[in-house]
Amino acid sequence: MSLLVGYGENIITPSLSLNIDLTGYGFYLDRKGENVLTDLKTRVLYLDDGESKVIIVSCDLIGFSVDFANNLRREIADREGLKAKNVTIGCTHTHSGPTVQALRGLGEVNDRYMEEVKEKIISTVSYAKNDIKESRIYYHSEIVEPIGFNRRLRGFVPIDPHLNILVFERNDKSIFLTNYACHPVVLGRTKDISADWPGELIKFIEDEGGNCIFFQGFCGDIDPVTNMNRWGEGTKKDIELLGYIVANRTLKAKRYGKELKDTKINVVEESIKLPLQIPSKEEMIEDAKYWLEGYRDNKNARRFIEEWLKEAESSYEHLRENPYIDNIPIQGISIGEVRIIGIPGEVFCEYGLRLRERYPMLFTFGYTNGLVGYIPVRDAYKNREDYAAYIAPKIFNVFPFSQDIEEVILKEANKILEKL
Repeated sequence: MSLLVGYGENIITPSLSLNIDLTGYGFYLDRKGENVLTDLKTRVLYLDDGESKVIIVSCDLIGFSVDFANNLRREIADREGLKAKNVTIGCTHTHSGPTVQALRGLGEVNDRYMEEVKEKIISTVSYAKNDIKESRIYYHSEIVEPIGFNRRLRGFVPIDPHLNILVFERNDKSIFLTNYACHPVVLGRTKDISADWPGELIKFIEDEGGNCIFFQGFCGDIDPVTNMNRWGEGTKKDIELLGYIVANRTLKAKRYGKELKDTKINVVEESIKLPLQIPSKEEMIEDAKYWLEGYRDNKNARRFIEEWLKEAESSYEHLRENPYIDNIPIQGISIGEVRIIGIPGEVFCEYGLRLRERYPMLFTFGYTNGLVGYIPVRDAYKNREDYAAYIAPKIFNVFPFSQDIEEVILKEANKILEKL
C-alpha cells in the first residue's frame, strides 16, 4: 500500500520589535528576546493512505495550552475535511523561545504573536498538502550514546536512549520524522532566541539534502549532559554537538531502516481526567510558609509563591469539589506496525520505557496537543522538594497531580495503543 506524503515549513521567529518574553528557567526573569541565534520554525507532515489522512505539526516552542491546541486542531480539521483527532500539534519544548501560554512567573503571552503563529501553522498545512507525493516509508530505531541524564536522580539510569525514525522516501527527497527524549535547555538564561539542539539536528539533516520534523520524547526528567557539568552555561557549539550526534544516528535509517509494507493509518483519541491531590487549607498555608522560608533570599521566587497562594485560596472550594483537570487529550496514531502516543505534558521517561515493553515500534510524543505540566512517576512524590512533583504544579495547575497519575496515564495509553 502506497502512502502520499507532503512536507511544509515556515519561520515563526518573533520580531524583536515585539519585545517579547522568553519562557522557562525561573520566575519573573524578564528575559526579552534580544538576538536571534537560530530561527524558530513550524513544520508539517501531511500523510494520506488513500482512506485516512493525518496532519502532524511540530513547532519550535515550549508548549501550547490544551485549549489553544484543540481550537487550532479543530480549525485545521474543518478546513481539510477531517476529524480533529487526525491533527497532531506538538512542540519541541525549547526554553529559548517566546511565552505561548499563561504560566505563572514565566512571562506574558503576546496576543499578536499568537495570532501570527496560528496563521503560519495553517498556511504551512497548505504548503504540505500542495507538496504531497507518493512515498515509501522506512522505520528504524537507533540507540544513542547519552546526550541526556536523569536530572532527578543525577545519573544515567533511567534514561530513554531510543532514537525513533521514520523515513519517507520520495523520488525527489527524503523526509525524516525523528523522535528523541532530552530537554532542549542547553543555552540557559540567555536572551537569545534559539531552537536549541533539535534545531541543529534538523539543520544537519538539511545539509545532507533531506527535510526533518522533530518531536520531543518523554523527557520530563531528562536534561542535556551539559547541565550535569555546569547548569545553563551551554553554548552554540554545545547545541551543535548534540544536534550532530542525533543527526548522525538519524541518517543511519537510510541504511538500516525496515520498509513498511503496510502503511495504513489509524487514529484513536480519548479525553481523560487527570486527578489532583487537594490538601487541607492548613496544609496549603503551611506549604506556602515552607517555600517562602526556603526562598527567603530570592524575591522573584517569593513573589511566585505569594501569587500562587492567592490563586490557591480563590480556587480552593472549586478544586476540592472537582479534584481533576478535565478534557485532556491522549492521542494514538498507527502507520502500519508503527505506533505513536501523544500526551500533552512533560512526561517522565519511565512511561516510554514501560510502554515500549509491549509496543517496541513506539514513538513517544510529549508536549503534544497541549502542555498541562509535568507527569512524574509515583516515586517522585516521596520528596517534598521534587520540582516536577511539587513546584511545577504551582506554575500550571495550582495543586499537584495525584500520586496515582502514573497508573492513570499508563492505563489510558495502553488502552489507546491496544485499539490501534
